[in-house]
Amino acid sequence: MKTRRAGIATAAILMLAAVPATLGIAQTQTQPPAAGRPGGPPAEVRARLHDGRIAMIKEALRLDETQLKLWAPVEAQLRAAFAARQKARAERRERGERRDADSGRPSVADRLDRRSQRLTERAERTKALADAFRPFYASLSDEQKAVAGVVLRPVAGGPRRERRWAARRAFRADER
Repeated sequence: MKTRRAGIATAAILMLAAVPATLGIAQTQTQPPAAGRPGGPPAEVRARLHDGRIAMIKEALRLDETQLKLWAPVEAQLRAAFAARQKARAERRERGERRDADSGRPSVADRLDRRSQRLTERAERTKALADAFRPFYASLSDEQKAVAGVVLRPVAGGPRRERRWAARRAFRADER
């Protein structure tokens, strides 16, 4: 009986000693930097990636001289949309920092107004892109149109978003 009590007491003492040591080790370790930080890559990296996507589109489509002339306004619209996204990202970051300093959230009416303004601006940019894209697309061959359907989808806002939304919805339905 004594040896059993002594064994239990020894185990209890060892556990009590191990808990503070474990906490001390856990506190001294530093967290490695997150691979996918919330802000994503820096603006200059995003700009290089966007330039690479545009170059990839032009290379994949194998545009001739007349098509390159029609491509220039499309490229300008794509770059304008990218610049608008960068500006909006910076404004959101600034608003978040201001909100943290003020620790106040805008009213529902203010948020609706801001959303309405963003959607109006986005609709205008989309219309301008569509107007520039229509003659360019008409100049493409059937083979180029098939390639364009693949390479332009992520840049022009194709069904990628809808598929993610549908996948999340299906996943939630499976959880129920």
